[in-house]
Amino acid sequence: MIAAVAGAVAMHATTPKKKVVTTTRTIQGPSAQVDRWGEVQVTLVVNKTTTTIGKKKTVTRKITSVKVPVYPNHTDRSVYINQQALPMLVRETLSAQFDINKIDVIGGATDTSYAFGQSLQSALLQAKKV
Repeated sequence: MIAAVAGAVAMHATTPKKKVVTTTRTIQGPSAQVDRWGEVQVTLVVNKTTTTIGKKKTVTRKITSVKVPVYPNHTDRSVYINQQALPMLVRETLSAQFDINKIDVIGGATDTSYAFGQSLQSALLQAKKV
């Protein structure tokens, strides 16, 4: 009889509620110098999802968008190089997410690649704090 009562109580025990909160943040990295050509600045849009089940909290972050509002464009050559290199760097960033080591330097746009990486690294550090 006691076992039957204990089983009935166990069946009615409440399971912890699941709470999911998603926030979207836009994070702007600092401008980074591209040798003598100008500056590059990276802006990220990051979704942060916090899932709470009982007392357990899990936080995940995902980069959903990468923009480069500032880049060298004062000469035709700079425009040409950056029209080729920046979309590749953006794609690699979206693919690598928070692992900056997976982003390669683009041949022919070495200076832009390094400056992009500097601005991106700072933006990623900010994104991990939010």
